[in-house]
Amino acid sequence: MNIATFYPQHATLQQHIDYYYFLKADSPDFQTTYYAYPNTAVPLSIHKSAVYEIKEHYTSVQAVKNGPAAALIQRSFQSPLLVRLQGPIDKVTICFKPCGICNFINQPFQEIAPADSQAFTGWAQVGAYSSLHSQFFATDSNEEKVAMLEAFLLSVYAPAAECVQVEKATAWLSDFNDNHSIEAIAEELNLTTRSFNRLFLKHMSISPVAWKKIARFRHSLKNKLFNERFKKLTEIGYDSNFYDQSYFIKVYNKLTGSNPSAFFKSIEKLADDRLIFRFVKE
Repeated sequence: MNIATFYPQHATLQQHIDYYYFLKADSPDFQTTYYAYPNTAVPLSIHKSAVYEIKEHYTSVQAVKNGPAAALIQRSFQSPLLVRLQGPIDKVTICFKPCGICNFINQPFQEIAPADSQAFTGWAQVGAYSSLHSQFFATDSNEEKVAMLEAFLLSVYAPAAECVQVEKATAWLSDFNDNHSIEAIAEELNLTTRSFNRLFLKHMSISPVAWKKIARFRHSLKNKLFNERFKKLTEIGYDSNFYDQSYFIKVYNKLTGSNPSAFFKSIEKLADDRLIFRFVKE
């Protein structure tokens, strides 16, 4: 399995997309199973030729020869997602920043992704999308692929005022130096709390309270893996605004299926350390 990571080149795309990664496995016997964990990013994966099965907390993708194109998308889910890949996988994943994808689709994200994982049909009516797919997987040059992908994304780019509001809200919700309340954020946006919750759900497909828990989890994860000044789990918890150690453990059990100590011992980092998976031995 080869994974290559690239970052948006165009300034406009840098505002809304964190990174791209290409995953390719040439062997027809390839298979891997892993757990993916709750994230504030929204991954959209486009497969060259594949069939898939989606169940609650489980997604399986089987690469097939001369089969249909397949595109899958996940919202910010709140429990570990078991993923199984089989066959000669050839795919690109676009990792959108929070609410970033809302600038590239013409309907609310809640309608695009009402479940944790599903087929993506947001560009089905865009003629350039089918052309992109055929040309994209016809070249072996990742640099050419990035250029094609960015040209397409810019062609469907349509920023909206509501997206700007929600992006501001996600920035405040993930600022753990100043613990912004939902009510304070709503007031800052000149909205009632009820209207803010409705707006957030419309464009994020998750409530702001639930999303903040995920953001707090990812903040603590980043501190543990990449910040050398944090040595103890208790320090990590306090820095990410977990109220006490028992709450810290409770949230990790909910979002990862294990306590913090066991979780950190089991995970692996991929794609410039941006993907955090726990591989399941077959």
